[in-house]
Amino acid sequence: MSDALRGLRPVERPETLADRARQEVRAAVMAGRFEPGARLTVRSVSQALGISLTPAREALYGLVAEGALETGPTGSASIPVLTETRVQELLVIRCALEGAAARAAAGRITGAARDELRACDAALRAAHRAGAFKEVMALNWRFHFAIYEASAMPNLVRMIEGCWLSTGAYLNVIYPEYGQTDRGLANHAAILAAIEAREGERLAAAIRTDIEMASRALLAAIAGRTEDAGGPDDAGGPDDAGGPDDAGA
Repeated sequence: MSDALRGLRPVERPETLADRARQEVRAAVMAGRFEPGARLTVRSVSQALGISLTPAREALYGLVAEGALETGPTGSASIPVLTETRVQELLVIRCALEGAAARAAAGRITGAARDELRACDAALRAAHRAGAFKEVMALNWRFHFAIYEASAMPNLVRMIEGCWLSTGAYLNVIYPEYGQTDRGLANHAAILAAIEAREGERLAAAIRTDIEMASRALLAAIAGRTEDAGGPDDAGGPDDAGGPDDAGA
């Protein structure tokens, strides 16, 4: 390298349309908007986001590479289907990662951020009372990640996102039954109380309880699905045959 070039700062690459599409689909997976095994095609993503086929294809390829989606024998992209063994593994990983984020965040969450968390929880409770469980799932995701992002550890948050990408679709499986027990609401109350007290270990313990309870419901749901002979839903529809390379023609 020329001496004249040394010390230059790297040029930041602007976010592309494919990057934004990937983030939209990624967030939807974490928030539980897809069923386990649901298939996504280039055409369905293109139409949903109002973008051309090329960035939609790049977004799906990126999510496959990340492990958020998997490819089948025909090359189609789909939401991964979890096994009981994988859920047990994710339970251990999530408790460690999300507990670490909670401990780091406890002393960093400002008064304004606490107000936002309380407002998010209030909206979640209203959606719960209305039986709007899709909204409950989205608000639950927002609530948790507002806490984790307050840790000021972006690499840790990305690792947590990877876990949620694996389990997000199964929120559709445990709701509405899990929501009808009010267990998640009680967990959120404990989380908010720990945040008010600014106690990191207490917050980590409350987060861990929430993860463990949801994981037990998830394991029961997977066991039930194993006994059920029904097949996965298709997120793209009957006209979307083909994989990530499907041009929709």
